[in-house]
Amino acid sequence: SAVLIGTAVTAGLGLPGLALMIAFFVLGTAATKLGYRAKSARGIAQEKGGARGWQNAWANGAVPAFLAVLAGMAPPGLRDLLALAYAAAVATAAADTCSSEVGKAYGRRTFLITSLRPVPPGTEGAVSLEGTVGGFLGALAVGATGVLTGLFGWPAALLVAVAGLLGSLAESVLGTVAERRGWMDNNLLNAANTAIGALIATLILRLL
Repeated sequence: SAVLIGTAVTAGLGLPGLALMIAFFVLGTAATKLGYRAKSARGIAQEKGGARGWQNAWANGAVPAFLAVLAGMAPPGLRDLLALAYAAAVATAAADTCSSEVGKAYGRRTFLITSLRPVPPGTEGAVSLEGTVGGFLGALAVGATGVLTGLFGWPAALLVAVAGLLGSLAESVLGTVAERRGWMDNNLLNAANTAIGALIATLILRLL
């Protein structure tokens, strides 16, 4: 699954585009390992020692891969927009993973984003200050990777980071409703999350 997703991304946006997906993988792995023993002792750690399966790969990679392929076939102006949407989708996945893992490990006060009601760490739809900061830094790291590889400049990287954070917060809102009521499982929620991040970046760019 990783090979297929990576091939699609590289075909559409070349190695600079692939670098963003690699950055997400490294960030997600590192965030998952942070405080893993403590998370495991509390029963909220990622199963299988933090290893993700093929379903998780597609949940986080399908939308970005699709956008990358579209960017590769688009004319120059539209290509830039789709490349930014792709980066925002990857940044959203990074923000979601980093905020969740950092929040579960180090979040002191965790509450539902929809009601502000205090809940235990690891609760679906819960957020914390520590997790939110971790999520933004993860999204910013993806944006910075885009700058370092020449995919876009720093203004676009900041836009990507903001869209990634907002997309991850949207996932928290969806999680309190859709997953709890059985409308969406976690994988479908993650896929929707990346699409929302891409859409937010596009809307912000249009507004600006």
